[in-house]
Amino acid sequence: MKKKKPRSLKEVLEGKLSKEELEILPRAFDIIGDIATIEIPEKLEGKKRLIGNALIETFKNIKVVTNKTGKIDTEFRIRKLEIIAGENRTETIHREYGCSYKLDVESTYFSPRLGTERFRVASQVKENERVLVMFAGVGPYAVLIAKTKKPRSVYAIELNPKAFEYMLGNIKLNGVNVKAFGGDVREITPRIGKFDRIVMPLPKGAEDFLDTALPALNKNGIIHFYDFSGSEIDSVKKVRRICNKLCYRIEILNSIECGSYSPRLNRICIDFRVIED
Repeated sequence: MKKKKPRSLKEVLEGKLSKEELEILPRAFDIIGDIATIEIPEKLEGKKRLIGNALIETFKNIKVVTNKTGKIDTEFRIRKLEIIAGENRTETIHREYGCSYKLDVESTYFSPRLGTERFRVASQVKENERVLVMFAGVGPYAVLIAKTKKPRSVYAIELNPKAFEYMLGNIKLNGVNVKAFGGDVREITPRIGKFDRIVMPLPKGAEDFLDTALPALNKNGIIHFYDFSGSEIDSVKKVRRICNKLCYRIEILNSIECGSYSPRLNRICIDFRVIED
Protein backbone atom coordinates (compact mmCIF):
# COMPACT_ATOMS: atom_id res chain seq x y z
CA MET A 1 0.00 0.00 0.00
CA LYS A 2 1.24 3.48 -0.92
CA LYS A 3 2.27 5.54 2.11
CA LYS A 4 -0.09 8.47 2.75
CA LYS A 5 1.57 11.85 2.25
CA PRO A 6 1.71 13.95 5.45
CA ARG A 7 -0.46 17.07 5.32
CA SER A 8 1.32 19.13 7.95
CA LEU A 9 4.54 19.48 9.92
CA LYS A 10 2.70 18.42 13.07
CA GLU A 11 1.50 15.24 11.39
CA VAL A 12 5.06 14.29 10.39
CA LEU A 13 6.30 14.80 13.95
CA GLU A 14 3.54 12.93 15.75
CA GLY A 15 5.23 10.10 17.61
CA LYS A 16 8.58 11.89 17.42
CA LEU A 17 7.65 14.80 19.70
CA SER A 18 5.67 14.63 22.93
CA LYS A 19 2.16 16.06 23.18
CA GLU A 20 3.54 19.06 25.06
CA GLU A 21 6.23 19.63 22.43
CA LEU A 22 3.70 19.40 19.60
CA GLU A 23 1.63 22.10 21.30
CA ILE A 24 4.49 24.63 21.14
CA LEU A 25 5.65 23.59 17.66
CA PRO A 26 5.49 26.68 15.39
CA ARG A 27 2.56 26.59 12.99
CA ALA A 28 3.80 29.45 10.83
CA PHE A 29 7.01 29.76 8.83
CA ASP A 30 8.12 31.58 5.71
CA ILE A 31 9.17 30.00 2.43
CA ILE A 32 11.40 32.21 0.30
CA GLY A 33 12.31 30.44 -2.93
CA ASP A 34 13.35 26.98 -1.75
CA ILE A 35 14.40 28.11 1.75
CA ALA A 36 12.12 27.82 4.78
CA THR A 37 12.68 30.06 7.79
CA ILE A 38 11.18 29.08 11.14
CA GLU A 39 11.50 30.35 14.70
CA ILE A 40 11.92 27.37 17.01
CA PRO A 41 11.10 27.91 20.71
CA GLU A 42 13.95 27.53 23.20
CA LYS A 43 12.23 24.47 24.71
CA LEU A 44 12.55 22.69 21.35
CA GLU A 45 16.20 23.66 20.77
CA GLY A 46 17.32 20.04 21.09
CA LYS A 47 14.80 18.95 18.44
CA LYS A 48 15.55 21.65 15.86
CA ARG A 49 17.27 19.35 13.35
CA LEU A 50 14.44 16.84 13.65
CA ILE A 51 11.98 19.66 12.93
CA GLY A 52 14.06 20.94 10.01
CA ASN A 53 14.26 17.53 8.37
CA ALA A 54 10.51 17.08 8.90
CA LEU A 55 9.87 20.33 6.99
CA ILE A 56 11.90 19.06 4.03
CA GLU A 57 10.02 15.75 4.19
CA THR A 58 6.65 17.53 4.24
CA PHE A 59 7.27 20.15 1.56
CA LYS A 60 9.24 18.82 -1.40
CA ASN A 61 9.98 22.32 -2.74
CA ILE A 62 12.03 23.13 0.39
CA LYS A 63 15.77 22.43 0.06
CA VAL A 64 17.07 24.42 3.06
CA VAL A 65 15.63 25.11 6.52
CA THR A 66 16.90 27.99 8.65
CA ASN A 67 16.12 28.88 12.25
CA LYS A 68 15.92 32.47 13.51
CA THR A 69 18.49 32.86 16.28
CA GLY A 70 19.26 36.56 16.75
CA LYS A 71 17.42 39.80 17.31
CA ILE A 72 16.25 41.88 14.36
CA ASP A 73 18.81 44.41 13.13
CA THR A 74 16.81 47.65 13.28
CA GLU A 75 18.75 49.37 10.49
CA PHE A 76 18.58 46.71 7.78
CA ARG A 77 15.63 44.60 9.12
CA ILE A 78 17.69 41.40 9.07
CA ARG A 79 18.51 38.79 11.70
CA LYS A 80 20.98 35.97 12.30
CA LEU A 81 19.93 32.57 10.95
CA GLU A 82 21.30 29.06 11.40
CA ILE A 83 20.89 26.25 8.88
CA ILE A 84 19.27 23.27 10.60
CA ALA A 85 18.50 21.03 7.62
CA GLY A 86 19.18 20.62 3.92
CA GLU A 87 21.79 22.30 1.74
CA ASN A 88 24.42 24.62 3.20
CA ARG A 89 23.37 27.95 1.68
CA THR A 90 21.20 31.00 2.35
CA GLU A 91 20.89 32.28 -1.22
CA THR A 92 17.85 31.47 -3.32
CA ILE A 93 15.58 32.74 -6.10
CA HIS A 94 12.02 33.64 -5.13
CA ARG A 95 9.32 33.92 -7.79
CA GLU A 96 6.01 35.77 -7.59
CA TYR A 97 3.66 37.45 -10.07
CA GLY A 98 5.95 36.70 -13.00
CA CYS A 99 9.04 38.23 -11.37
CA SER A 100 12.17 36.54 -10.01
CA TYR A 101 14.20 37.83 -7.07
CA LYS A 102 17.63 36.49 -6.20
CA LEU A 103 18.53 37.18 -2.58
CA ASP A 104 20.29 36.00 0.55
CA VAL A 105 17.71 35.37 3.29
CA GLU A 106 20.20 36.20 6.05
CA SER A 107 21.81 39.40 4.77
CA THR A 108 18.74 41.02 3.14
CA TYR A 109 15.13 41.66 4.16
CA PHE A 110 12.37 40.03 2.12
CA SER A 111 8.86 39.02 3.18
CA PRO A 112 7.03 36.51 0.97
CA ARG A 113 3.86 37.36 2.91
CA LEU A 114 3.74 40.77 1.23
CA GLY A 115 3.42 39.42 -2.31
CA THR A 116 -0.30 40.23 -2.54
CA GLU A 117 0.27 43.69 -1.06
CA ARG A 118 3.05 44.42 -3.54
CA PHE A 119 0.70 43.46 -6.37
CA ARG A 120 -2.06 45.67 -4.91
CA VAL A 121 0.22 48.71 -4.91
CA ALA A 122 1.69 47.97 -8.34
CA SER A 123 -1.79 47.61 -9.85
CA GLN A 124 -2.55 51.25 -8.95
CA VAL A 125 0.35 52.69 -10.95
CA LYS A 126 -0.85 54.62 -13.99
CA GLU A 127 0.82 55.08 -17.36
CA ASN A 128 3.60 57.70 -17.47
CA GLU A 129 3.87 58.06 -13.69
CA ARG A 130 7.23 58.77 -12.07
CA VAL A 131 7.47 56.30 -9.19
CA LEU A 132 9.87 56.24 -6.25
CA VAL A 133 10.31 53.21 -3.99
CA MET A 134 12.09 54.09 -0.75
CA PHE A 135 13.65 51.32 1.39
CA ALA A 136 13.52 49.18 -1.75
CA GLY A 137 15.32 46.08 -0.47
CA VAL A 138 16.18 43.60 -3.23
CA GLY A 139 13.70 45.38 -5.51
CA PRO A 140 10.32 43.58 -5.30
CA TYR A 141 8.11 46.68 -5.52
CA ALA A 142 10.25 48.46 -8.10
CA VAL A 143 10.76 45.43 -10.36
CA LEU A 144 7.07 44.43 -10.25
CA ILE A 145 5.93 47.96 -11.11
CA ALA A 146 8.45 48.29 -13.94
CA LYS A 147 7.59 44.87 -15.36
CA THR A 148 3.79 44.91 -15.16
CA LYS A 149 2.89 48.60 -15.68
CA LYS A 150 3.95 51.42 -18.02
CA PRO A 151 5.43 54.10 -15.77
CA ARG A 152 7.53 56.91 -17.20
CA SER A 153 10.28 55.93 -14.77
CA VAL A 154 10.87 53.93 -11.59
CA TYR A 155 13.47 54.95 -9.01
CA ALA A 156 14.52 52.80 -6.05
CA ILE A 157 16.69 53.60 -3.02
CA GLU A 158 18.21 51.07 -0.59
CA LEU A 159 20.59 51.61 2.32
CA ASN A 160 21.77 48.00 2.86
CA PRO A 161 24.76 47.51 0.48
CA LYS A 162 24.09 43.77 0.09
CA ALA A 163 20.40 44.28 -0.68
CA PHE A 164 21.34 47.03 -3.14
CA GLU A 165 23.68 44.67 -5.03
CA TYR A 166 20.93 42.05 -5.23
CA MET A 167 18.50 44.71 -6.47
CA LEU A 168 20.89 45.61 -9.30
CA GLY A 169 21.05 41.93 -10.21
CA ASN A 170 17.27 41.55 -10.06
CA ILE A 171 16.77 44.52 -12.37
CA LYS A 172 18.92 42.70 -14.97
CA LEU A 173 17.39 39.30 -14.18
CA ASN A 174 13.89 40.61 -14.94
CA GLY A 175 14.91 42.78 -17.88
CA VAL A 176 13.37 45.98 -16.50
CA ASN A 177 14.39 49.63 -16.39
CA VAL A 178 14.76 50.82 -12.79
CA LYS A 179 17.09 53.60 -11.68
CA ALA A 180 18.59 52.21 -8.46
CA PHE A 181 20.53 54.15 -5.83
CA GLY A 182 22.45 52.82 -2.85
CA GLY A 183 22.36 55.05 0.20
CA ASP A 184 20.18 57.15 2.50
CA VAL A 185 16.78 58.29 1.19
CA ARG A 186 17.23 61.63 2.98
CA GLU A 187 20.33 62.41 0.93
CA ILE A 188 19.27 60.92 -2.41
CA THR A 189 15.57 61.84 -2.74
CA PRO A 190 16.04 65.64 -3.02
CA ARG A 191 18.50 65.10 -5.90
CA ILE A 192 16.31 62.98 -8.19
CA GLY A 193 13.29 65.17 -8.87
CA LYS A 194 9.55 64.97 -8.18
CA PHE A 195 7.32 61.91 -8.27
CA ASP A 196 3.68 61.06 -8.87
CA ARG A 197 3.79 58.10 -6.48
CA ILE A 198 6.07 57.20 -3.57
CA VAL A 199 6.11 53.80 -1.86
CA MET A 200 7.43 53.69 1.73
CA PRO A 201 7.59 49.98 2.75
CA LEU A 202 9.30 50.54 6.10
CA PRO A 203 6.63 49.75 8.73
CA LYS A 204 8.80 50.68 11.70
CA GLY A 205 9.93 54.28 11.52
CA ALA A 206 8.63 55.39 8.11
CA GLU A 207 6.99 58.40 9.77
CA ASP A 208 10.48 59.83 10.32
CA PHE A 209 10.90 60.07 6.54
CA LEU A 210 7.63 61.79 5.59
CA ASP A 211 9.45 65.12 5.77
CA THR A 212 11.63 63.79 2.92
CA ALA A 213 8.85 62.14 0.90
CA LEU A 214 6.25 64.91 0.95
CA PRO A 215 8.40 67.62 -0.72
CA ALA A 216 9.28 65.10 -3.45
CA LEU A 217 5.65 64.67 -4.55
CA ASN A 218 4.16 66.21 -7.67
CA LYS A 219 0.78 67.93 -7.49
CA ASN A 220 -1.89 65.40 -6.40
CA GLY A 221 0.85 62.84 -5.77
CA ILE A 222 0.15 59.65 -3.82
CA ILE A 223 2.08 58.01 -0.98
CA HIS A 224 1.77 54.39 0.15
CA PHE A 225 2.80 54.64 3.81
CA TYR A 226 3.44 51.54 5.95
CA ASP A 227 3.13 51.38 9.71
CA PHE A 228 3.06 48.91 12.59
CA SER A 229 -0.03 49.70 14.63
CA GLY A 230 -2.83 48.22 16.71
CA SER A 231 -5.45 49.50 14.26
CA GLU A 232 -5.95 51.22 10.92
CA ILE A 233 -7.55 54.16 12.76
CA ASP A 234 -4.37 54.73 14.79
CA SER A 235 -2.23 54.69 11.65
CA VAL A 236 -4.53 57.15 9.88
CA LYS A 237 -4.36 59.48 12.90
CA LYS A 238 -0.56 59.24 12.88
CA VAL A 239 -0.35 60.16 9.19
CA ARG A 240 -2.77 63.07 9.58
CA ARG A 241 -0.93 64.40 12.62
CA ILE A 242 2.50 64.33 10.96
CA CYS A 243 1.29 65.79 7.66
CA ASN A 244 -0.57 68.54 9.49
CA LYS A 245 2.58 69.36 11.46
CA LEU A 246 4.51 69.57 8.18
CA CYS A 247 1.76 71.84 6.74
CA TYR A 248 0.41 69.37 4.16
CA ARG A 249 -3.31 68.76 3.62
CA ILE A 250 -4.06 65.16 2.68
CA GLU A 251 -6.89 62.92 1.55
CA ILE A 252 -6.94 59.33 2.83
CA LEU A 253 -7.66 57.09 -0.16
CA ASN A 254 -7.46 53.71 1.54
CA SER A 255 -6.25 51.92 4.65
CA ILE A 256 -5.55 48.21 4.66
CA GLU A 257 -4.25 45.61 7.08
CA CYS A 258 -1.61 43.56 5.28
CA GLY A 259 -0.12 41.22 7.87
CA SER A 260 0.77 41.02 11.53
CA TYR A 261 3.98 41.79 13.41
CA SER A 262 2.90 40.52 16.82
CA PRO A 263 -0.40 39.62 18.50
CA ARG A 264 -1.13 43.32 19.11
CA LEU A 265 0.63 44.95 16.16
CA ASN A 266 -0.46 44.73 12.54
CA ARG A 267 1.22 45.93 9.36
CA ILE A 268 -0.96 48.72 8.00
CA CYS A 269 -0.75 50.51 4.66
CA ILE A 270 -2.25 53.97 4.33
CA ASP A 271 -2.70 55.23 0.76
CA PHE A 272 -3.07 59.00 0.75
CA ARG A 273 -2.99 61.94 -1.64
CA VAL A 274 -1.61 65.41 -0.96
CA ILE A 275 -4.26 68.08 -1.60
CA GLU A 276 -3.08 71.27 -3.25
CA ASP A 277 -4.46 74.54 -1.89
